[in-house]
Amino acid sequence: MSAVLDRQAGSRLATAMRAHVGRFAEKIPDWDAFPASRGFPELERAQLRFIGAGGSPKVGDPNTLPADHFTLSMVHQPVGKYAVLHAHEVEEAFLVLAGVLTVTWEYDGDIIAARLGPKDMVLHATDRPHGFRNAGVDPVLVSIMVGKAKPETPRYLFHPKTHDAALSAMFGAPPEKTFALDPASSDPRHRELARHIVRYSQQRPHWDHAGFARLVYIGDGGAPAGTYRKDLLRLPQQRGVRAYQRDVEDAYLVLEGCLTVGWEDEHGVVEQQRLGPRDVMLNPAGRRHWFRNDGFGDAEFMMVVGSPEPETVQFIAA
Repeated sequence: MSAVLDRQAGSRLATAMRAHVGRFAEKIPDWDAFPASRGFPELERAQLRFIGAGGSPKVGDPNTLPADHFTLSMVHQPVGKYAVLHAHEVEEAFLVLAGVLTVTWEYDGDIIAARLGPKDMVLHATDRPHGFRNAGVDPVLVSIMVGKAKPETPRYLFHPKTHDAALSAMFGAPPEKTFALDPASSDPRHRELARHIVRYSQQRPHWDHAGFARLVYIGDGGAPAGTYRKDLLRLPQQRGVRAYQRDVEDAYLVLEGCLTVGWEDEHGVVEQQRLGPRDVMLNPAGRRHWFRNDGFGDAEFMMVVGSPEPETVQFIAA
């Protein structure tokens, strides 16, 4: 009887864990995710939903993981396309996965623009009007996170539906009122945007006693945390941590290599899944889980925690 119960518990855990994995290769790009862009080819972009619907109204998609404190999606933007100037009632993070993305912030008719490369991030502040454009030579893939399970419809400031198309494409500002970000400027607008940008090449790693390196993206040492924290972890080959749990959810987005994630239940049953680049694992609040690198190279992944508070987990090497 005990063996039967163990098999049943193991089957339930395996089913639950599979339901919390989002595989990049299985996502179908949605080119109609943003109704406000319909009929405007210059605004074309495709969304891949992983956790919640993000800025799309398609909250009923059964192929997405349930959102609590944050959403996670990816957007593919072809060369030359842009997203109009808009604002959200909550913060929104862009992490560039491929290509070069130009992001803009608006201040009383002036635009400040910054170019971001792979693994660079900007955290758009609450109610700050912003837009973005692919002015590079390759398509852009960007991970987008909104700090709310079901954010409200964006507030559009300049849209070709209601404003001159050329002005909308410039985010409402002519060239003489558009400025490249200068992090060394004394202008408080430049300084504010610079505080919300994290560049992969400029972050110094902190080595945890458990054997992995951490780059802070959102939180103390990175962009200011609002509703969630975000770190980039580099896990050497054959390293891992023992099971831990939180009172909020956390999620892993793999950037490089392969990551093995394990779940444990109260019966001592263990289930695990292997994740590859751009795969996502959502670990619910209260679930005991761990990660390990069983690959033949280092693994890099983003760890997102559904709380802005400093890290409380004391990781222990496996």
